[in-house]
Amino acid sequence: MIISIFASIGSQNLGDELILKNEIKILEEKYGSDTQFYVFTYDIENPFYVANNVEYVEYFPINVKKPQNFLRNKNNFSCFLSVVKKSDLIVVGGGGIIYDTELQSVKNPLNQWAFRSTLFKFFNKKVLFYAIGLNIKNRKNYKKIKQIFSGNTEVTVRDSYSYNLLEELGIESKIILDPVFSDDGDSQEFLKNTKLIKKINCSKFDMRAMKGIDLSGKKVGIAFRKGYLKNEIRSIEKIIENIQSQGGTVILISNSFHQTDNLANDYSFLEYFARKYDLKITKDMQESYDIYKQKKVDICFGMRLHSMILSQVYGINFIAFSYSKKTDEILKILT
Repeated sequence: MIISIFASIGSQNLGDELILKNEIKILEEKYGSDTQFYVFTYDIENPFYVANNVEYVEYFPINVKKPQNFLRNKNNFSCFLSVVKKSDLIVVGGGGIIYDTELQSVKNPLNQWAFRSTLFKFFNKKVLFYAIGLNIKNRKNYKKIKQIFSGNTEVTVRDSYSYNLLEELGIESKIILDPVFSDDGDSQEFLKNTKLIKKINCSKFDMRAMKGIDLSGKKVGIAFRKGYLKNEIRSIEKIIENIQSQGGTVILISNSFHQTDNLANDYSFLEYFARKYDLKITKDMQESYDIYKQKKVDICFGMRLHSMILSQVYGINFIAFSYSKKTDEILKILT
């Protein structure tokens, strides 16, 4: 069995890399441990998940506007066609990869997905959209969504918003859990005892939301991303000062280290606070992963979707700073 996977891999985002890790584990359980996986990535040199039956292939296109990338993209396109042609199954996802508006520098990817979908159909391939999330704000893009999901497809989504949107467009889907819920075993087991302490709306945040939260003597992880918290710089400063005033210790957890998109790079955003308050900050994905997996914090202030999921999976109490439909949706599962 040969499976090729198209997801948001190679952008130095811990959540996306863990989606891949657990997705492969789930697919191996279904199709056998001898399944060969070809994973398309934006960073061929630095894979996070490594296994003998996983081969990474560079995406097409890569910076097509740069003339020096012509031969590189020509080779990548040839490789893309070769891998798709020999695959028994195409897996798209998981994660929030189908969107038209998000606060980051890269353009919306709908045209690329439509292009890939056309080629999948040309080669008459079965396509599994696996645990994906959609965020489509412009109804003019609905026609393109129908095009992407047409053909010999099976669709699973990770939230009711995506399910309802596809249903409106006449596309059948099924809701399943985000694969990262399986990171430490049985995903259903972790849902029996929620670790969610409180939900806070990022756009309406003020310090009164912190009232009554005892942080005395606790190690507190802060996993925030740029651009969503109301009055974000001063608000984060106040949060840090509040924790420290109670005798707590702050650890800044960077979940994303995006090399080309500063808006999506948590490390570059949180580094300011690390310098100002002389705080520990995680410097790579493995270090961030270990914070959750080894329970190096007592409580997590999570804004990143997968900081919430990893906190739940590894038994860390967390306060959710929700900023979008996808975080609201995941919190419905945990309340």
